[in-house]
Amino acid sequence: MNQRKSGQLSTKTRNPKVTLRQLRHAVIAADFGSFRQAAEACFVKQCTLSRSIQQLEALVGTAIFERSTAGIRPTAAGRSFLRLARSMLDQADTLVATTHANGRGDVGRLAIGFWTSLTTGNLRASLLDYRSV
Repeated sequence: MNQRKSGQLSTKTRNPKVTLRQLRHAVIAADFGSFRQAAEACFVKQCTLSRSIQQLEALVGTAIFERSTAGIRPTAAGRSFLRLARSMLDQADTLVATTHANGRGDVGRLAIGFWTSLTTGNLRASLLDYRSV
């Protein structure tokens, strides 16, 4: 049986594999209103982008775009999907940027403990020196 102790199905049977690349393709296609222009912006062939979006639509079980000779536009379900996809992509970008900054030591939390009797007059100067680093 594919159930965990919590009673939920494992991720292998519960969630399809949607990739960040597919989400980016869909969002960029929506922004351009054209698979051709979106493919150019993504530096891929149009057939590659179209296939990526078709696979994504198959995974979510509904059309994300209405297709016509004039271009594409999101369906009602597609608008909802794209709103969430944009949020997920923003979070993924923030995750990468924050992790990169943490790895360089650019961000983080610094806790300083001190005894006032030992730092009288020197704490302010020390903190100002630290800030300039």
